[in-house]
Amino acid sequence: MPIARTAAGILLAFSAYDYALVGGLNGDKVRVVSADRFATVAHAQAGLVSSNTTTVVGATVDSVGPVRDRLVALADGLTDLSRDALTYADAGDPAALARVLSGVERGWAGLRELASALPADAALRATIDRGASITSTASSKQRFTLNVGPYTTSAEAADAAKKIGANATAAKESPFSVRVGPYADRAAADTAATTLAAQKITAIVTEDAVYTFARGGAVPDAELWREPERTIDVHALARKIALSQDAALVATGTDDGYLALHTRDGELKALVRFNAGVNQLGFTNDARFLIGGGQILTSYVMPAPSDSVGVPVRLTGAAQSLVYVPGVDVFAASAGGSDGGVIGGRTPDGLPLAAPFPIGLGSAGGLLAASDYGDLFIAWQTSGGYEVKMFRPGVDRSTRAVLRVPGIGKAFAIDPSGTYGAAVTDQGTYRFQVTATDPTKSLTKLTTPVRDVEFARDGTLYLLDAQRVVAIDAEGATRWRTPLVDGRRLAVGPRPVVLDGTDRLIVLDPKTGAVDELAPVGQIQDLVVSRDGRWVGLVADAKRAVLFRLP
Repeated sequence: MPIARTAAGILLAFSAYDYALVGGLNGDKVRVVSADRFATVAHAQAGLVSSNTTTVVGATVDSVGPVRDRLVALADGLTDLSRDALTYADAGDPAALARVLSGVERGWAGLRELASALPADAALRATIDRGASITSTASSKQRFTLNVGPYTTSAEAADAAKKIGANATAAKESPFSVRVGPYADRAAADTAATTLAAQKITAIVTEDAVYTFARGGAVPDAELWREPERTIDVHALARKIALSQDAALVATGTDDGYLALHTRDGELKALVRFNAGVNQLGFTNDARFLIGGGQILTSYVMPAPSDSVGVPVRLTGAAQSLVYVPGVDVFAASAGGSDGGVIGGRTPDGLPLAAPFPIGLGSAGGLLAASDYGDLFIAWQTSGGYEVKMFRPGVDRSTRAVLRVPGIGKAFAIDPSGTYGAAVTDQGTYRFQVTATDPTKSLTKLTTPVRDVEFARDGTLYLLDAQRVVAIDAEGATRWRTPLVDGRRLAVGPRPVVLDGTDRLIVLDPKTGAVDELAPVGQIQDLVVSRDGRWVGLVADAKRAVLFRLP
């Protein structure tokens, strides 16, 4: 029954977000949401509850029997649940949150009763079992305190609190009262009030409930994948992020020259200072080494570097591009410069590479890309166009030409297999086959210039422009187009991830282009996907590293 499935979806959302909210209230670091985020979800669910209630009324107005009664009871319970959730969202009342948690528990019980009276529905029963296994509970105890005052000024209240004793606290804002306690029970509070009365201090005994929240059962990883799994406070002015293969290590670089290394759990392993901003970071695939910096790039041994290793890469300007080349296990970085650019290379432990390194470039520098099989690709500007060359470090002693793309280059990418490439120039966006007998004959203009291009591991090419993202399959056919507002950044794993504007992060279905929007985390400065494709890493508000785990 669609009504029952809709109710199950509502309850599952509340189970998951209750779990995350309780974790946040208790100071947990993983699978948590803020009260503000919970409020957003509560308001969204309120609309679904209202629509579902309208549907229930229409379906039951002329009916009788146990199914009708259970439907109405479930709809009424969801209405109460939604009202309590909105109360908590608006006022932060812990009593309202306690009612939300108990309302969810009753909702699952009511839905299970309804399901027992309906035709067998395996999907519905699976959702009920899943949702009921995600548990959040509340308990409360009474707290007794004394309230003295109010006084005319905060100074008078503070003076009174000092006279009363160490367990007295004066309010710093009007009304300027003094709170004394708490006490274990009413009798103890009454005794304390009597003692103060003997000192000519009038106190009123107040009683309120103190709530404790806990979470347990199944962890809602699948339900909460659109929420950050982990947020790490990093050095301010952060603008660059890199993840190890499985995001066990998180490196960030800042405008004022700091490189910070954290574990995924938030433990700071290293904080290194450079003389200039850090705009490039990269791990080896096995996460044994990290290289980072700007005009000077330095290598470090993981997972807890005590000092740099090897010889730093000294470029002719700020690094434009940094790649790790699997297969041959080297790093390469490029830069431009007024007297000419350069490509420098190092082993992971910082040893200089043999010829053809260092490789001279024009003053505009160049962009780098690498295949999984050890080929390094270079795209750089010449008088005749945007030239692409390649070679295998440690094997080839010189570079060899691939092709020349017409125009002035803006972006460049090679697919992981090294079969296809893409380039963006001022004359258009082009795709070509590296392995063709004559790559120039394979050069195809796909569209006007776009902002960025990236390949997925299956050979799909994604084109990012301001107003759209486009998927081109391995045969060169357009698979889908998805509109954007202001496409800014693109990172590709099993699913493409796009920064649309400055703070909207979306994940797209690689087959259809359908959009899943991730939870807002602030202004985003950088965006990456881990090599295993499971983690999205970003810098938010120039001070936090945020990790999402994709399903």
